[in-house]
Amino acid sequence: MHRKLSSYILLFALLASSLAFRLQPARAQTEVDPPQVIANAVAYLKAQQQPDGGMLGFAGASDPDTTIRTLLALAVNQTTLADFTSAQGKSLVDYLASQADVYVHDPNGLLFPGRAGMLLTAAVIANQNVHNFGGLDLTNELATSYQPDTGTYATEAALDYSSGAASDLNQAWAILGLSVAGQYIPTPATFYLAGTQAEDGSWGSGDLDTTALVLNALLASRNVPLGDAMIGKALGYFSATQLPNGGWRPSWDQDALNADTTGWVALALAAVQQDPLEENWATAEGDPLAALYSLVKEDGSIGGTYVNAYSTADALIGLGQTPFPALALLPVYQRAALLVQNGDGALFPLCVAFTEEAISGFELLQRSGLEIASVTDPSLGTAICGIGAQGCPASQCFCGMPNYWAYWQAGEGDWAYAVSGSEQSVVKDSTVEGWSWGEGTPPAWLSFDQVCQPGSVQPASVAVQSQSVAATAYPEPAADTATTVEESYPAPLATATRGVQSYPAPEATRPAAPTAYPEPTQGTESAVKNALAPAVPYLILLVILVGLFGGILILSRRKK
Repeated sequence: MHRKLSSYILLFALLASSLAFRLQPARAQTEVDPPQVIANAVAYLKAQQQPDGGMLGFAGASDPDTTIRTLLALAVNQTTLADFTSAQGKSLVDYLASQADVYVHDPNGLLFPGRAGMLLTAAVIANQNVHNFGGLDLTNELATSYQPDTGTYATEAALDYSSGAASDLNQAWAILGLSVAGQYIPTPATFYLAGTQAEDGSWGSGDLDTTALVLNALLASRNVPLGDAMIGKALGYFSATQLPNGGWRPSWDQDALNADTTGWVALALAAVQQDPLEENWATAEGDPLAALYSLVKEDGSIGGTYVNAYSTADALIGLGQTPFPALALLPVYQRAALLVQNGDGALFPLCVAFTEEAISGFELLQRSGLEIASVTDPSLGTAICGIGAQGCPASQCFCGMPNYWAYWQAGEGDWAYAVSGSEQSVVKDSTVEGWSWGEGTPPAWLSFDQVCQPGSVQPASVAVQSQSVAATAYPEPAADTATTVEESYPAPLATATRGVQSYPAPEATRPAAPTAYPEPTQGTESAVKNALAPAVPYLILLVILVGLFGGILILSRRKK
């Protein structure tokens, strides 16, 4: 009997040890050397460079799109661009400059805003003269494509499957390119993107790559604070679509995950100061970065079924964890915070840019993109009758008395009632201005940094509405309030430097779960389920084994 009992014990021990091994996380079984992965991927890309300096594309020849992505990938991974020079002495920049004109224009010479934004981003990061790159003034051409009545960067350009028409992708690349070049982005331009966000938090008809790009563009514009509700909605979409392996893929892809999409989403997480290694983004099988590492091939390339230079560059963009706003030139314009509060307490924070040294409070309100109704009396000055749908028409300016639009200016950490009219006030850089509808109650207080700095999170206690709501509540400004192209897009200073200090380093200030972001209802729950699901069958087996072993002990004692 003792021999049988020993056999049972040995069998139980073997089963238990096997079960314990099975319960170990899959990602703990693989050791990854990130610097070596990046070095090998860079070496692979170098091998794909063609004699003309460009990168090998899908068609078997040099391709501007792949070359741009490679340049961006090298930049975010602090790789020297000079190392990418062909045996014929041609660099990535040489190739892009030679292709600039035909890449950004259709056969009729009309501009593709999205392509121009991509090329402008690459030119800035490569320290090129953006006013004469390949014979083009990229900033001026993009500025000319801006449509003040819609807030879009759009043209009638068309070639094959490419179009210059207004779209999320064209808008995002145009805003990103101009932003990293230090140019002013009109508020209606960001309103347009805010208004096209879908209910599920995505842009581009549910396209993850476009959604990730839009987040980088909006934050780079400096018109959208990090705590804006639409940023939280986009994070919810990423969470809801994350795969059990920690990565992402587009709907058409049949692979386990997609290197391009996962790379761009990982970059977006860095842009909104989310750590991809934190439990919010770590699933049962891995995290976003581990998912990218799982796609590394022996030759250093990174990708799935269709691995190539394009997929490798996009994967490196995510692994670099350096958001594009951190590589931008310091802007050459001023900004002021504008807070508008309706009678129901809804607060609309806006960061408004201007190129002059100072403007009036009335001009600040005009340039905010909000529809206003006003009346001017030669002896009394200008009164604000209505803002958006709140207030009175100009013909009956004080129809809501005792309620009216009260004008406020920053005091010592709080509001002070304006002692002069908005036309007489002076607004300079970092000024905070406010308007509130009611009997003279000031709006909720937010500091300049909370409204205008992407790295600042708005406190959860303040009922701040998203700018997408503001875009819906307040129609676009009338044509006579639009600034000219020359005023809106000043040339960057020749001595401009990288604006890293204006965008906090992700490692220094990244919160694990900022309170200003809505908690992802679906994605977090699914992540927990994914983490528990593989363990459930083994836990049941463990319970059965314990019960069996207990029964054996009882029977052996009875026989004794």
